[in-house]
Amino acid sequence: MRFLGLEIKRVLTTRLTWILLSVAILCSIFMAYIPVTFESVTYTGERGQEVRLKGVDAVKYLQEIRADLEGDVTPEKVKTALAAFQECLNKYGVTDTYELPEEADTKGLLPYWDYVHGIREAFADEETGIAPALTEINPKDTEQYYEKVSRRTEALLKMEQTDSVSAQKKATAMYDEVEKPFQYYSGIYSNSMDYQILLIYIITILCVVIAAPVFTSDYQTGADDILRCTKHGRRRMAVCKILSALLICGGAFLLCSVVWILITNALFGWESTKTSIQFIFSVSSLPNLTIGEAQWVNLAASFVMFLAIVSFALYLSTKMRSTVSALAVALLFCILPMLATNVFPGELGLWLQSILPGGGIGMGNSFLYALIDFKFLNLGNLAVWTPYALVFFAVIQIPVFLGMAVYSHCRMRQ
Repeated sequence: MRFLGLEIKRVLTTRLTWILLSVAILCSIFMAYIPVTFESVTYTGERGQEVRLKGVDAVKYLQEIRADLEGDVTPEKVKTALAAFQECLNKYGVTDTYELPEEADTKGLLPYWDYVHGIREAFADEETGIAPALTEINPKDTEQYYEKVSRRTEALLKMEQTDSVSAQKKATAMYDEVEKPFQYYSGIYSNSMDYQILLIYIITILCVVIAAPVFTSDYQTGADDILRCTKHGRRRMAVCKILSALLICGGAFLLCSVVWILITNALFGWESTKTSIQFIFSVSSLPNLTIGEAQWVNLAASFVMFLAIVSFALYLSTKMRSTVSALAVALLFCILPMLATNVFPGELGLWLQSILPGGGIGMGNSFLYALIDFKFLNLGNLAVWTPYALVFFAVIQIPVFLGMAVYSHCRMRQ
């Protein structure tokens, strides 16, 4: 324990570590605050004046006018929302909201705005997937809203998993567990969740920079030659170095991630965390989760993958004598999962993303996006949902990379 304490103190007292940890904490606060600044409302007041609200004021105003729509997303509420939009669009002779003139009075649409994408998605063509204009939807059909949602999901599964009946069956079984009616509470929206993804990626990069030089710094200065001459300068020293890096990096990740969740939910309202992810992202999302639950699930899964990439960086640190080389290769592997699905489209890219350490940490390849998608890894008759595969491979990688790091330090650098 004394070795461990000394090693933690050594790492924490370096200027670079303090700078990186400070940047991580500031990023968590900044990333939580930025989304609420994008919230804005403009409407005509009772005296005909233009009223503009931004930030928290806009969020609170929207929550007030949407109070009657919160709770269960019933077919009746869907019908009311559709009728409001059709009335406004027909009044100005347009078929979509982006065609409305600047002088159009849209105050009556504000309470129903969050319903729009779900309505269009539910009534999309089952063959082509093209969503209809709101004016083309018959209000009477909203009585079968959830039947339409289920058929839409089945159609999507057939389009995206054409060659895998097993994936279709598993996805259908998962979607059958989704609670209906959906829940809706005004506040958090999908774009704000993107900042959790970005924050996790930034913290990962910063912590990889902390972990990569843990061993190479001693190799480079020659301090390792002296430490190896001591009684516990090999295995025990390697374990202490690894544990100190994991404790510092893991603690920073959890602290910053929890700070983001607390500030975000405080700004947008804790009530809004009870909204179903199907209402915010896609009506066909498979997990039976609320926004609040999705935040914590994303944090937990990302933490496992974070430990995997940090463990890999520690292993690299034992294999290289140059700090610059260790950093360069470690940072390269932070980018590779994002490139995998772009350079190798299709199932090959998914396999590479899942197998690479930290495969679910990034912008286009995040665990959260995998959570709301239909992507499966298919191996014969076996179909594994991508989020499960990402966590599974990460859990295996952590002890493997850490064991390899200890072995490499003890045996391969004599």
